[in-house]
Amino acid sequence: MEFVQAAKLQGLPKIVSIQNSYSLIVRCRFEVDLVEVCHPNNCNVGLLAYSPLGGGVLSGKYLDANSAGAKRSRLNLFPGYMERYNASLAKEATDEYVKLAKKHGLTPVRLALGFVRGRPFTASTIIGATTMDQLKENIDAFTSAPRPLPPQVLDDIEILFKKYKDPAIL
Repeated sequence: MEFVQAAKLQGLPKIVSIQNSYSLIVRCRFEVDLVEVCHPNNCNVGLLAYSPLGGGVLSGKYLDANSAGAKRSRLNLFPGYMERYNASLAKEATDEYVKLAKKHGLTPVRLALGFVRGRPFTASTIIGATTMDQLKENIDAFTSAPRPLPPQVLDDIEILFKKYKDPAIL
């Protein structure tokens, strides 16, 4: 909130957005440090959430390390940058979120993107895609997934969150 107050005191334009990594597997830092500033009832600074699929891992496509997609994935092409998503706890959490999506009749992408876009402080979700199929799947998640996610899905997400708090933070 300090930066919002500082801008006001200096007669500067209101800060309207911040860009942070935010996903099912990276949320604690934001929710502890910044969510208050972004909440509509407070300063209403919108979150531009990047990496909502956790570098693509929340799509579930990297769970089989021997698959062709996994071998040419960012996880292998940029091992240092993507190391946090390749950690064993992050993989375990991802596997649980993929199972949760299937339990509720959702794709893993719909679950992950639906969670991020449904948060009251999210102004926009920054997606990335390497292929046209990935782009179509991302767009489909925004246009055909339930909005907001049903309460039972959100409850199940919170159960997993309590078990795996930020598994991709090293």
